Amino acid sequence: MTALDANKQRLLMKLLRERATAVEVPRISPVPPGTAVPLNPPQAGIWFSCRQYPDSSEYSIPDLQVMEGALDHSTLRAAVAELMARHDILRVRMFERDGVPMQQDCGPVEPPVTWHDLRHLPADEAAARATEISNRAAQRPIPLDEPCFFTIIGFALPGERTMLATNFHHLVADGLSREQVVRELHALLAGRTLDPPPPVGFLDYVAWERENTDEAKVQRDLAYWTHNLSGHLPVLDLPRDHPRPARASRAASTVPFTIPGLLLTRLQRLAADDGVTVFVVVLAAYKLFLARMTGQRDILVGVPLAGRDQEVAESMVGCFVRSVPLRTDLSGDPTFREVVRRVHEAFLEAHDHQAVPYARVVAELGLPRLSGVHQVFQTIVTLQHPIGGSSRAAEKSVALNTNAMPVDLALIMHPDGDAISGIVLYSADLFDRGTALRFAGVLERLLAAAAERPDARASELPLLSQAERERVLQGLNRDVRPDVAYRTLAQPFEEQVRRAPDAIAVRGAEGQFSYAELNARANRLAWFLRDTGVGPGNVVALCLSPGVDQTVALLAAAKVGAPYVTLDPEEGRLGAMLDGAAPAAVIVDGSTAGRVPAGPWQVCSFAEPGQWAGAPADDLPVEATGYDLLCLRYAAHATDRPAAIAYPVEGALAELAQLQHDHPLGAGDVALLATPEDCFWPLSQGATVALAPPAVHRDPRRLADHVGAYGVTTLSVVPSMVPDVAGFPGDLVAGYGPAETGQVTDQGRPAGHRALYVLDEALAPVPIGVVGELYVGGEIGLARGYHRRPALTAHRFVADPFAAPGARMFRTGELCRHREDGVLEHLGPIDRQVRIHGLRVEPAEIEAAFTDQDGVSRTVVTAAPDGGLAAFVVPDGERELSGRRLVDGAAARLPEYLMPATVTVVEQIPRRGSGEIDVAALLDLRDRDTEADRTDAPETELEARLVGIFCRVLRRDSVSVTESFFNMGGHSLLVFKLIEDCASEFGLKPSVLDVFTGPTVRALAATLGAMRPAVGVDPLVSLVEHPGAPLVVFVHAASGSVLPFYQVAKRLGREFAVYALQSPPDVPPASIEEIAARYVDEVDAVRGVAPVVVAGWSMGGAVALEMARRWLHRNERVAATLLLDTWAPPAFMSAAADAARVRASVLALDVLRLEGADATPATQAELAETVERNRAAFLDYRPEYYPAEVDLLRASDPLPADAPPFPAGYMDGDRGWSAVAAEVTTVEIKGNHLSLFDQEHADQLAAAISSAIARRMGYEEI
Repeated sequence: MTALDANKQRLLMKLLRERATAVEVPRISPVPPGTAVPLNPPQAGIWFSCRQYPDSSEYSIPDLQVMEGALDHSTLRAAVAELMARHDILRVRMFERDGVPMQQDCGPVEPPVTWHDLRHLPADEAAARATEISNRAAQRPIPLDEPCFFTIIGFALPGERTMLATNFHHLVADGLSREQVVRELHALLAGRTLDPPPPVGFLDYVAWERENTDEAKVQRDLAYWTHNLSGHLPVLDLPRDHPRPARASRAASTVPFTIPGLLLTRLQRLAADDGVTVFVVVLAAYKLFLARMTGQRDILVGVPLAGRDQEVAESMVGCFVRSVPLRTDLSGDPTFREVVRRVHEAFLEAHDHQAVPYARVVAELGLPRLSGVHQVFQTIVTLQHPIGGSSRAAEKSVALNTNAMPVDLALIMHPDGDAISGIVLYSADLFDRGTALRFAGVLERLLAAAAERPDARASELPLLSQAERERVLQGLNRDVRPDVAYRTLAQPFEEQVRRAPDAIAVRGAEGQFSYAELNARANRLAWFLRDTGVGPGNVVALCLSPGVDQTVALLAAAKVGAPYVTLDPEEGRLGAMLDGAAPAAVIVDGSTAGRVPAGPWQVCSFAEPGQWAGAPADDLPVEATGYDLLCLRYAAHATDRPAAIAYPVEGALAELAQLQHDHPLGAGDVALLATPEDCFWPLSQGATVALAPPAVHRDPRRLADHVGAYGVTTLSVVPSMVPDVAGFPGDLVAGYGPAETGQVTDQGRPAGHRALYVLDEALAPVPIGVVGELYVGGEIGLARGYHRRPALTAHRFVADPFAAPGARMFRTGELCRHREDGVLEHLGPIDRQVRIHGLRVEPAEIEAAFTDQDGVSRTVVTAAPDGGLAAFVVPDGERELSGRRLVDGAAARLPEYLMPATVTVVEQIPRRGSGEIDVAALLDLRDRDTEADRTDAPETELEARLVGIFCRVLRRDSVSVTESFFNMGGHSLLVFKLIEDCASEFGLKPSVLDVFTGPTVRALAATLGAMRPAVGVDPLVSLVEHPGAPLVVFVHAASGSVLPFYQVAKRLGREFAVYALQSPPDVPPASIEEIAARYVDEVDAVRGVAPVVVAGWSMGGAVALEMARRWLHRNERVAATLLLDTWAPPAFMSAAADAARVRASVLALDVLRLEGADATPATQAELAETVERNRAAFLDYRPEYYPAEVDLLRASDPLPADAPPFPAGYMDGDRGWSAVAAEVTTVEIKGNHLSLFDQEHADQLAAAISSAIARRMGYEEI
């Protein structure tokens, strides 16, 4: 016997154990006919998602097949009917009972088959028409409130060909079930007899499985998953084109993906060598693709498993599939074979532990629910099986457009001859088509490389094609060595002195100095330094107060070729910096001399100018070379031990040339610069340098004053000041420059003498759009290293593998990515990335959601120590800002998980001395500020009532109004209970998505507060869902509102599906007949084959009668027509005097009392407009004869005493309706016209309506 590897041994032992412990096939008893059975766990998860996104077709499984041979409608219908008789799941209806989704066999149901005869069209046009119709049908969500969760469309084509479009909802069929049903359909259409159906139905199996759960096995599996998914769960951070929206649309699109035959053969050979399936090999490559594209190494992918644990289920049609998360650690740069092994191990373990429902695992882990982000995995991989068939099986399948999905990215594949075909399904919210095509290309390239070199390290497998590699390394860089004739930065200045000696070089508080005067002062100091032994290679430290002396000292150091280092006299680490720089001389002035400690350096002071007063004023001979150092710059990131960056002259000269090329300066320009050493650029071009104290550069108002006073044409500021100067006239140029690469490395595109690389951990270039670390190459422009710090230099300055031998590049520690157009985006330092709930957060997205609001000048968002986000908002001018208004405005744009925990309004953003934002000071302001929105108590009556609902649903004594429903123990089934309780309490029904996107009391209160039940978006409102049951449709009174019907609807909901019609907000119909025509169309869209009862209150009775007449005219009988205390319209009355009196009384009646006294003034105004419009339609209505039965439910009590009087007898009897209808049955009910639907009368009114319906429907059945 040959040796087995560990995985094969494991599988063999598992099979032997199962055979040794085999038990009899379970006896599954059928459930009684009509029994409602809870959905199984996979179905329940799908149901919840469908309720959350009711307009999405993400759980539809569409397919379009071309078949040889003619077919007719009756044959197709008969075959589908036989399939429905075989499989109970194909004839179920689904509904909720006490918040629990249920399914029930409806018995014989009309097959959902549609037929189109396209034989009259040319063949190509017929096929295109069939595909178009099928695509439209596939993109419409399959209704949840009707039986038969599938559709079949047949197309008769020219040439005796047929196309069949099938679309199954995942609630009733997984992939294997769909294949079985379609295979059986083909067999029936071919005239073959099918094998006997499964001995038990799907509903029988679900009921048995629910009662026979192996709880011990479930607990073992639960323990496995809670351990496997413990700790921080990564959220897939693929490069996106768009930020996540506040509400995910679930919209999706596809691009093709193919594994050609030759590559598939190599992958099959690799799979055989490693004892795995091809699917595992592809899955391993996909996981590696995700790791390389995201930089993450903890990778979670969802994979569907068949879920058919019992043999009896193997031939059963239904939803069994279970999606399990496969978590794989890809750290350590493993070989591809090792990746395959790790993925295979995870796959086997997941298969062994699939007994526990996924929802139970999620509940046990207590994972946060984030709108639009899957709780555990954000990508899915599946390999579907082809549909086998008969002689009439499909000749080929036509791809249909898939337009929705619940995750960010999915790879869906199926065998296709000797290849594998498929699609990459991507979220249209996040990705553009070009990005998805790039994803598919990278994956195909990675698969090919892995098949060729399976023992290569993961980092060695290329992601880029040769053309793509050349583009990101060479095409996007301009690495051109500048042609510079100078050897020091003093030389171009001296040329300007000779050209225009009297031109103004420097202007400031100390006065102004010409080029000749400035040059003479610098020359005297330079000769003095040279005479004391300072020259190339000797460091000169400048510890000076801001002013013209700094400029003189900088020029003097450049003239002698000595590298300078500028030191802040206020710097606490001054001694350490001097020790590190080891200068030969330190230049000071009267205010700084006392701060410089003694050391092995000579001190030269501007307070004693006599030291060099007698030195020559002539230029010095040039002894330095471009390779010599210009300066030492202390890095901004240096901490306890300062690191001085050694920067060469040739790099600075190249930088000056690039600046002058991109932003030319001339003799008429004035430059106000952020740092003193920036003076070399304007002085090399004959411009004037304007000097200002450092405080000016941190104060926008003072800076603006200086710009105006000096006539500044070029201004440089530190990055934190950019928002404050963005409104200044002129062009705004963003610069980026770690000191190790010079002062300015252009953002977006590199300077001509530099190369910018975006690389991964292995120093390999990453694809366009992928985030990597920025490296700066191009030998001219790089610092020499860190002065006297060889180890640090070796760590940050590394060999450039893309340039000539010996070339170096600088590791910046910054995250960047290339856009499609080649522009480089900077995403901030690696060590300052912000993550919330595992998602990388880009603060700029959040800041824009606040800054774009009226009255906001700027916003800063930062991570808070408690793990949340904190926003700080600066008002625009003197305008006061409300934290709540800011939050509401941002919430409309941002997902809930990106909303800052606190929003603090501040007068200005505090900064450090360097100009950087002082985050610690900001957080201190937040902690002291009273406007930070952190209150846990309800602030409105609506919030207080919602707190009661949350406590009742969650079974808690108290809740915070800012805590998430899901963080307090809420889950998917409790969401339905929460929604129903809101409907009962307020008559307002938030959607599942409303709860997901705003899961706190405060957010849900805002959602409910924005609802206007008096004027809704859609005329037809579902009050109680009861799929398959008769429909009761209430028609509004003159108020146009559905609110009065809620209490009665709840009581009728045990027997009926209850809807109500409300006045539409768009251009309204002008007459009762027009209103009825529109409402008939609304009801027809949902009624299906269920009986319909129409019940109108007050003027709504007239509309109901007109609706019934229209249905009757179309030979569509109405089960019952109910007039709920409806008066006869005066236009119908024969006595003119009585008609005039009724008209006057109707006009005087205070109909707005129907809405109560709580409406806002705006809502009152809308209601008044609706009332007048509807009342006018009622007063002009002249009903025609209705040849059917009508029930009048008449209020027994008179109107309130303050109501206008009506003619005697007008309210009695059948109110004249017997002259309109063939038969009128009158029943008295408690209450008056205005109080009929009050809660105290709801039970009696519901009973009277039920009795009237039973009477009419019972008569029809006889």
